[in-house]
Amino acid sequence: MAPEITPTDATLGAVVSNVRLNALDDAAFAAILEAWHAHAVLIFPGQYLSEEEQVAFSRRFGPLERSLTKTHTKHDPAIIHLSNVKKDGSLWEAKSDTGRLLQGNNYWHTDSSYKRIPAKASLLVAKVVPKSGGETAFADMRAAYDALDPAMRAWLADKIAVHSYAYSQGKVGGTGAITRDEWDALPPVEQPVIRTHPATGRRNLYIGRHASHIVGEDPDESRKLLEGLCTAACQAPRIHVHKWDVGDLVIWDNRCVLHRGLGHPLDQPRRMVRTTVAGDSDEANEWVA
Repeated sequence: MAPEITPTDATLGAVVSNVRLNALDDAAFAAILEAWHAHAVLIFPGQYLSEEEQVAFSRRFGPLERSLTKTHTKHDPAIIHLSNVKKDGSLWEAKSDTGRLLQGNNYWHTDSSYKRIPAKASLLVAKVVPKSGGETAFADMRAAYDALDPAMRAWLADKIAVHSYAYSQGKVGGTGAITRDEWDALPPVEQPVIRTHPATGRRNLYIGRHASHIVGEDPDESRKLLEGLCTAACQAPRIHVHKWDVGDLVIWDNRCVLHRGLGHPLDQPRRMVRTTVAGDSDEANEWVA
């Protein structure tokens, strides 16, 4: 049976039902891929995928990134655990390095824009959700580009922004959770402020918390401009907020979507598992697992 696609009320996002992601034939995947290009965010309620099944589904979109840096290793370098729960079951304090590292996700961003080859897609599965809060918000940078004043759109057309994880994470702290070698593997990179989606041809803003400043412009003024663009872009009707249930999977297109966590009570556990599809490139991608 074909997947059922139900768009949200926002300019992005759709809920996909009548499908099992761990038993997906080629025709169903083709329909999902088409829907993803159209809606940029797809929500699959109640899939309850294992980590192995999540990796297998993710790889249908392309090769996967390793975790944050080349030097960071886990049993599977493509699996990223986003959790405020320690190995002993206690919770990380908000002011700890790990707590502050997690808090950085509460600001609008696109995953891996600070890498030489930025991410194509992210897939997040809910394992443990808090009793309140913990939602994820998504913002449509295609519609945000369409809404730009024509003069601003023209001015931004050839602009390049510097993206830096040291810049973005340095604003909230938690940098001590990353080793010196890991920081050395994450130098600032340059990304266009306006991108054209390779599958749809639509143009979109490519900004977010990792974008430090615009090349060739006054750093402080261009930083204010980028922050203002982000604030204006992330407004209704371009926003969809997903309230998680255990077992949900959401995939979003990092090339044209910003996202952020909305926070939750610090005394409640939240555990998510993320896989990240590497960006398309003809070059060797040292981030691929």
